[in-house]
Amino acid sequence: MNLSIIGGASGVGKTSLLKLFSDIQQVNTGDLFKAAMSLDNRDKIRKGDWSLIEPDVTLSIEKVTSESIQAKQDLIIDTHFAAKIFDRNFRIGLREKYLYQLGQFIFGSDLKNELRINIVLIKTNIFMLLARRRLDKSRNRELIPSACYNDLRCNEIYSYRYLAALRRAADPKQSFKIEYHSIDNDRFDLSQKHLANIIRRQV
Repeated sequence: MNLSIIGGASGVGKTSLLKLFSDIQQVNTGDLFKAAMSLDNRDKIRKGDWSLIEPDVTLSIEKVTSESIQAKQDLIIDTHFAAKIFDRNFRIGLREKYLYQLGQFIFGSDLKNELRINIVLIKTNIFMLLARRRLDKSRNRELIPSACYNDLRCNEIYSYRYLAALRRAADPKQSFKIEYHSIDNDRFDLSQKHLANIIRRQV
């Protein structure tokens, strides 16, 4: 079973890529935060204190993960490794203590030795990200190069902290597979193939 945590800056093309894998169960953390905060738009999440909702969102992720593990079905967790809070500064999408909690839950399952955990960062260059944001009129995103740079940089930095927190949660006496991948989504066809090789790979 592959459990893939896939994240990146808003506008890197993650959603478009994941639409091609509709046969795999997916949970979007933005949708979980939006529902828990009773918002009508995901772009409003970053304007408030979404850290208050992290415990509830973590439990929701654990619930979906548990169902996938019991059914032995692959799962994709669609997220941002970094997100703005109070519309000011970027911070990690889920604090390490919640990632550690999620990791302990995963590695405590009966399938822990049959699981492959993939941490996948989707990225692109600053100017392509800016162009994609300008084309997507359905979202309210920052449209200046420095904002794109900071979003890309923070997502890459925090993706490694996701990896570290989950590795700490694993029992060193048990065998487990947790891998880190980075995909440059500059050419959509190549990115699709790269992602498919990761999330459809047999353990």
